[in-house]
Amino acid sequence: MNKATPSTMMDNKGQLAVALPSHQPMPLLTKLLFYGVLPIALPIVVSYKMLTDKSYRLTTTSLFSLVNGATKKPCTDEWYFQDVGLLQKLWSLPSAAAYIQKSADTVPDSSSSDNDNTPLLEYQVREGYCGSATQRCILKSLGYPSNSIPDQKGGESKPDLWCEHVKQIAKESTHGADGMEIETTIVRGSDVTYEEFLSTLRQGLDNPNCRICCNYLRSALTGLELTGLWKFHPLFFVLKLYGGHFSPILGMVEQDDKEEKDNPFIAIFDTNHKYNGAYFVPCRRLYDAVSSIDVGSKKSRAIILVEKKSV
Repeated sequence: MNKATPSTMMDNKGQLAVALPSHQPMPLLTKLLFYGVLPIALPIVVSYKMLTDKSYRLTTTSLFSLVNGATKKPCTDEWYFQDVGLLQKLWSLPSAAAYIQKSADTVPDSSSSDNDNTPLLEYQVREGYCGSATQRCILKSLGYPSNSIPDQKGGESKPDLWCEHVKQIAKESTHGADGMEIETTIVRGSDVTYEEFLSTLRQGLDNPNCRICCNYLRSALTGLELTGLWKFHPLFFVLKLYGGHFSPILGMVEQDDKEEKDNPFIAIFDTNHKYNGAYFVPCRRLYDAVSSIDVGSKKSRAIILVEKKSV
C-alpha cells in the first residue's frame, strides 16, 4: 500500500488539507431548546447556583479569571499560533505523520476511503460532536478502518465516558479481532504537576502506538472571542466558561528560546473547522486549560493516552 506524503496534502498555509464537514441542519427540537428554553432557564440556574453554592461560586470566579486573562492575551494573536514554519516542523514528526501515513497494521478494504492518500483527521460535523470526531481521528490513525468506526455522534462529554466508548468501538471494530486492544489512561490536570504533565506528553508522543486526546477549556487559550451577534446570546458566557472541548494532540515542537526549554509548543488539531486545523499553544497555557474545573463533574479536565496493544 502506498503511503501518503505530507507535501501532497498541504495547503498554502502549511495546514493538512482536511475536508470541511457537510452542513448538518439543526433538528427542530434542538433549535427550540437552544433558542427558546436555555436562554431563559440558564441565567436563572446560574444565578441561583452563584448565590447558594460557595464551591460553584469559587469555581466560576476562577474560570472567569482564567478566560479573562486569555481574552487580554489570546493565543490566536500570537505569532506561533498557526506559523507556517512551525507547521512544517510538525508534519515531519512521527506523532503527526501518524495522522497522514498508513500504519502497517491497517486492514485493507476496497470500499473504504482509508486506502486513498487522504488525511486521517476529520472535523466534527456538528456542535457537541467533538469527542466523537476525536475518537474517529485517533482510531483511524491507529489503523482501524474508517468503515468499522461508527459515525460521529454527541454525548462524549466526559473523559471517563469517552474512554469507555473508544475502547468499546475498538473492540467491535473489524481490526479488533486481529489480536489488538485499546488501553486508555486519564491524566487530569489537577492531579499532576506541570512537570509531570509535560513528561506525560513527551512520553505519549514518543510512543508510536500511543495517541493523545485532549479535553480542555479552549477559551482559556483563545479568550472570549467577542465577535458577531453570538456574543449577545445568553448561552455565550456559559459555554465559554463551562464548555469543554475534545481534540487530538498531534505533536510537540521545542521553542528556540533556551529560557523556554520547559515550555514547548503543543500542536492541537481542533476538530472545530472554524479554527482552520492545527494550531500551537505553549505547554504551560495548555496545562492551565486542562487543569480547569468542569462544574458538572467537579473534576478537572484531562489528557487521555490511548495506546494500542497486542493481546
